[in-house]
Amino acid sequence: MNKVKVITDSCCSLTPQQLEKLGVDYVSMDITVNGVTHNSFDYPIKDYEEFYEVLEKAESCSTSCINTFTFEEIFEKYVKEGFDVFYVGLSGGMSCTNNNALKAAEEVNERHGKHIWVADSLTGSYTIAFDVEKAKQMADEGKSAQEIYEAIHNNGLKTFAIFAPGDLKFLRKSGRISKFVASIGSMLKIVPVITANDKGELKLFSKSIGRKKALATIQNFCLQHADLESEGKMIVGHTGQKAEAEQLAEFLKQHTKNKQISVEYIDYTMGCNCGPKTLSVFGFLR
Repeated sequence: MNKVKVITDSCCSLTPQQLEKLGVDYVSMDITVNGVTHNSFDYPIKDYEEFYEVLEKAESCSTSCINTFTFEEIFEKYVKEGFDVFYVGLSGGMSCTNNNALKAAEEVNERHGKHIWVADSLTGSYTIAFDVEKAKQMADEGKSAQEIYEAIHNNGLKTFAIFAPGDLKFLRKSGRISKFVASIGSMLKIVPVITANDKGELKLFSKSIGRKKALATIQNFCLQHADLESEGKMIVGHTGQKAEAEQLAEFLKQHTKNKQISVEYIDYTMGCNCGPKTLSVFGFLR
């Protein structure tokens, strides 16, 4: 049985240094801010707070999916080195990246035999990181790429990601909502709370008048749906709302046996879509 190489993308919110330490390779999306494009892992601003301050003032921002050529190149590299490959990245319901990975895997498998397995996380950011860490653990235990795929494909149905954006204009810029809805929502001070459906597509969970009510909705969601009994991870993610994120983490610690609750920045790619001042929670469902 071949060794397994785990690959992910830049939407997992782990840094290149963290991925390298895990022994996981990656492909990275491009982000375009004010018409200037950079690879998201090579963006010239390295400080998260500074990046999100710049993004808040930006006239435009966008992200691009990873093309099939990039996937074929990295998949074939590892197959030629004698590996089987397991890939998991951003939900197929949120980006064409997953579909491009599937197309590339089909091409490489046709040339070399079945060596590539592509899973759909049905999610984004740190819930992808949960999948990546589990996949690497299974690979280290000697599990096959197919066994890892069977354990992780559609694993997003067992995890949750819930967030409240800071400004609706970024969801509009990324095409998630219309310009009209964004303008009306901003005028009425509506703060949407958003999750993903069983297809990995973003869906509106609730609409709150004001930030405090939106955060209370996230708290209540966690109390009702999160696995609060186990010692599994839970991450409070944010895009420049550290104090608010730390308060939410303390609230969760008071209501759960789970003490592995950390406060982390969301990666630049996902941050360009949800925007600055976003607050989120990533964890496992009951």
